[in-house]
Amino acid sequence: MAWVSEQLLNSVRQASARECITEARMIEITGLTAKQVENAALKLRKHGLMTKTGKGCHKLTDAGREATAASVKLRSGPREWTAPKINKDTLRVRVWRAIRIRRKFSIPDIEMLVAKGGEKDIASNIGKYIRVLVKAGYLVELPRREAGTALTSNGFKRWWLRDENDTGPQAPVWRKTSVYDPNTEVEVAL
Repeated sequence: MAWVSEQLLNSVRQASARECITEARMIEITGLTAKQVENAALKLRKHGLMTKTGKGCHKLTDAGREATAASVKLRSGPREWTAPKINKDTLRVRVWRAIRIRRKFSIPDIEMLVAKGGEKDIASNIGKYIRVLVKAGYLVELPRREAGTALTSNGFKRWWLRDENDTGPQAPVWRKTSVYDPNTEVEVAL
C-alpha cells in the first residue's frame, strides 16, 4: 500500500507530468478526499517535488519527475535529526539556577527562590532533584544542619555546590538511570 503522497505523485505523473493539474482533477484521478489531496500536495511541495503554478494548479518539478521515474519511497517523519526542545522555565531549571547562586543551601532556601505559586509538593520535588544531584556527584551534603522551625526539629540538611561541579547555566537533566549534563554533554550513570 503506497502512502498518500506517493499515490498522488504517481497519479499526477501518469495523468500529466509536464502540464498543470488542478486539485479537483487530482481528487478525481486518485479517489482521495480533498483534505488528503491538499495535505499530500503540501508535503510534495515542501520536498520540492511539486510546485504550485496558479490558484489550485500544480505541476511536477524536475525532481518530482526524477523521483517517480526512480520509484522513490516517500515516508513520514522528520528529514533529519533535530535536538529536543528544552523548556527554559521548569521547576528544576529554576532550582539549578538557585543552587548556582546560593552555593550552600537547604531546601527551604531554594524553595523561597524558585516558588511561583501553584506547584504541588514543591519541597518534595526539590528534595528528589537534590538527591539525584548528590548521587551524580554535583552536590556534597554538609555535616552541619540549619536550625529548624519546630522546637523538636533536627534541622534542615544543607548541601554545597563546589566550583568544579558547576558545569554551566543549563540544568542537569534527570533521566531514569542517569543524569545528562547539557553543558558538558556527559551522561553520568546513577
